[in-house]
Amino acid sequence: MLNRNDVKRMISDVLRTELARRQADALAVFETDNADDLLSRLPHDILESASQKAAVLFGYEPRVFSSLELMTDYAYASFIKTRRITFLTSGSTGEPKKCAHTVEMMEEEAFGAAPLFKDVKRIVSLVPSSHLYGFSFTVTLPHALNVPVAAIPALPTQPWEKILREGDLVAGFPLFWNYWLRAQNKFPAGVQALSSTAPCKDETIRGLYGAGLARFTEIYGASETGAIAYRHQAGEPFKVFSFWDISAPEGQPRIKRLSQPDWLLLPDHVDLQNERCLIPLRRSDAGVQVAGINVFPKHVEQVLAAHPAVKACRVRLMRPEEGCRLKAFIVLSDGYTPEHLGIIRTYLAQKLTVHELPRAFTFGAELPVSVLGKDADW
Repeated sequence: MLNRNDVKRMISDVLRTELARRQADALAVFETDNADDLLSRLPHDILESASQKAAVLFGYEPRVFSSLELMTDYAYASFIKTRRITFLTSGSTGEPKKCAHTVEMMEEEAFGAAPLFKDVKRIVSLVPSSHLYGFSFTVTLPHALNVPVAAIPALPTQPWEKILREGDLVAGFPLFWNYWLRAQNKFPAGVQALSSTAPCKDETIRGLYGAGLARFTEIYGASETGAIAYRHQAGEPFKVFSFWDISAPEGQPRIKRLSQPDWLLLPDHVDLQNERCLIPLRRSDAGVQVAGINVFPKHVEQVLAAHPAVKACRVRLMRPEEGCRLKAFIVLSDGYTPEHLGIIRTYLAQKLTVHELPRAFTFGAELPVSVLGKDADW
């Protein structure tokens, strides 16, 4: 289910992802240039961080290697011994959670999802294979389908009508698909698309079908669980994969792999339509997704409120027409004016990740509230 070349690609994607964290555009994560000399080109601090994450992924004591080949051999040997991959929750504030997936779980998911893609002849990957979504659908699914994988940079302006061909399944993500539609791309006949990591808007799904897509599949899941459910059309509920059992005692939906003894709470509040269909409503942990990365506005508020220029603040996700990043409302302390925004931005850049940084700032004499005194949008 996992060979040495798979491990090499996963490690290369860990290295690229760590390098891209310093860049403002999340699409930079998915560049696919030659990785053979990547270790020699990485700054030492990034190499150390990437080495630690690769060690968690494959289950060995962290160490820095002199070459990608040596690192790959060591990681592959560790995987053969442990028969598991440990993913970190992506972008979470604080210490990321470790989520172990055994070979048995990987096979169950890959072969459970394979019937959805029986006509696929090739998988085109635009996502990092070191992320659980990328791993499940561009590493293990190809083994279950016995089809090749082509890793391509997630650049919306490429000549996609020449790159793609009938029988392709393109594994992307909502932010990429939004940019792809803006570039007015068209699909060749017989191409399917896959999306996960964040909710895909109904208008995006309709737009992809309007651009000639043969079939769309959106995957709902989490790092803790893997893929849970899927849908093909805008507006329809997600169907739970056959390898899950689902129940709702006292109205609280929970799931259990058929091969596992333990029940798990769903990562989101959902509307259970029937015993096998659900509609995700909102995250249970108050997190939101920015460019496919989990961030927590309350944490950003706490960091922002610690600056002496800030008397009070609120942080939330932009409305769809405003963008797809965080925004902040600030009540300034005495002696400060909006002209001090540059100082505040510099402070935040030292404390937060790129995805956590608010892109828009509003100033006012008091925090916005509704007529009922509750927090309001601005």
